[in-house]
Amino acid sequence: MRWQIGLATVAAAALLGVPAADAQAPPAKSVTTIGIGSASVKPKDRKDNASIKEAVEAADAAARPKAISQARDRATELAQAAGLTLGGITSVSEASSFPYYGPFGAPYGLQGTFGPGKFCGTIRSSHIKRDSNGHVHRVLGKRHRVCRFPSTLNVSLTVTFAAS
Repeated sequence: MRWQIGLATVAAAALLGVPAADAQAPPAKSVTTIGIGSASVKPKDRKDNASIKEAVEAADAAARPKAISQARDRATELAQAAGLTLGGITSVSEASSFPYYGPFGAPYGLQGTFGPGKFCGTIRSSHIKRDSNGHVHRVLGKRHRVCRFPSTLNVSLTVTFAAS
């Protein structure tokens, strides 16, 4: 039993010690910061899925440069405080925590509430009604079509800059 534990430990150490072939080592000196960019979602037709999808994609594309610019501004401040000179971008990654909107914290920024890229769909709403005895009943309403999309799209990017 002990030799199995020892063998597992050696195997784990070997796996952790082997660098990935395509992974790049970060620069010797770097500054990493987060930038958040926002853009309004303004579809031409608020009841047309294709128009909404186009507006969401346009807002996403408009928010990314704002996020990088904000990250650069913050990284410049941090580099100056550390006595470094900021260089070019070495990596960019997107945080997955944005955007969250709508009921129950459901993400429907780029995804859509009715599936990927689907912002319009049919729902059935309900309301509460009391009968003559005072009992509460849930009454289903008619099915109707709705379109849901965020008014603003937020993009969060983690950006690493070389520094010297």
